[in-house]
Amino acid sequence: MRVWHFAVLLAIGIAAGIALPGRLTGLFGAATLYVFLPALIFEAAWNLDAQMVRRAWKPVALLAAPGVVLTAALVAACVHYFGGFAWSAALLLGAILSATDPVAVVALFRRLPVPRALAAIVESESLFNDAVAVVVYRAIVAAVLAGSGAAQMERVVGFAVLGVIAGILIGAALAYLAAFALRDAVSAPAQSAATLIGAYGAYFLADRLGLSGIFAVIAFGIGLRELERRRMSVESASGVARFWETASIAANIVLFFLIGAALDLTRLLHALPASGVTVAAVLLARAALAYGLLSIVRSHLKPFWRTVVRMAGIRGALSLALALATPAAIPQRGLIVDATFAVVVLTILAGSLTLRRRIARLPLET
Repeated sequence: MRVWHFAVLLAIGIAAGIALPGRLTGLFGAATLYVFLPALIFEAAWNLDAQMVRRAWKPVALLAAPGVVLTAALVAACVHYFGGFAWSAALLLGAILSATDPVAVVALFRRLPVPRALAAIVESESLFNDAVAVVVYRAIVAAVLAGSGAAQMERVVGFAVLGVIAGILIGAALAYLAAFALRDAVSAPAQSAATLIGAYGAYFLADRLGLSGIFAVIAFGIGLRELERRRMSVESASGVARFWETASIAANIVLFFLIGAALDLTRLLHALPASGVTVAAVLLARAALAYGLLSIVRSHLKPFWRTVVRMAGIRGALSLALALATPAAIPQRGLIVDATFAVVVLTILAGSLTLRRRIARLPLET
């Protein structure tokens, strides 16, 4: 697939959404969280260059944790003071839009001419900060629904952090068990089946226990790849890679179509002022991350790399799924969904149609 194909799929989905208004919205939310996300997260984690990530752990860590909090705070402040959002809705919208989308970012950046180290930073950020954003989102939803104060909020955040740690432990444990079970099975079909079962098993087990399913899948993917790296034959490794590449392409085709089909353009027209403020807030927050927060570790980044990080602020399927999953009891839920739609459409279209041309102008190897 070429980069512009994603824009075409989005446009086809929008046309289907206009022809069948509201019919595919419910399907999109459930399919994203429980069908596509585990597979796409695992595929990205399995193919992540662990050595590159270890070398660039400082910028990745900054973007994945403080970056999420900073983005959520900036977006929430902007939409509250300039977009007419109440604080509860503003904080929730900030959490929904605080992280780049692993589906869109990984799908696009694998097709762009960027250095491997820079691609590892951008892809790692999209994996880890999405998991952090989901934790923040769930904490804010729980606090808003409970009408709780600061003490209760601290308790919710504490449980969320424990959920992250426990999710990582579950993923790592399943990776070890899978590697042990595969000690005598080196064929590509056996390896592929084990990765598929393990990815969904880690996600659903962690989610069932109220833990972080995304972190569980990331830990399982990275852990199993490291454990199997030395033992797998070249033929088996190639077979697993082909299996997940095919699955990833098929999932991206369906998911980008569903993103477009889930959009309600008539609602976007009614929410233009709030949506415009939200888009501006997301762009401002992304610039603050790239040129402000990352200046702390600029010695680890080559010139113009921070510009690419700014361009990589794409929101997509997970943000939409979280917005649609927001309980009806949350104040201004409709406005949250509309603003999220606007950000997703603009960032995906801008990314798929202009990223290659903009990045090609930058001397990234200097």
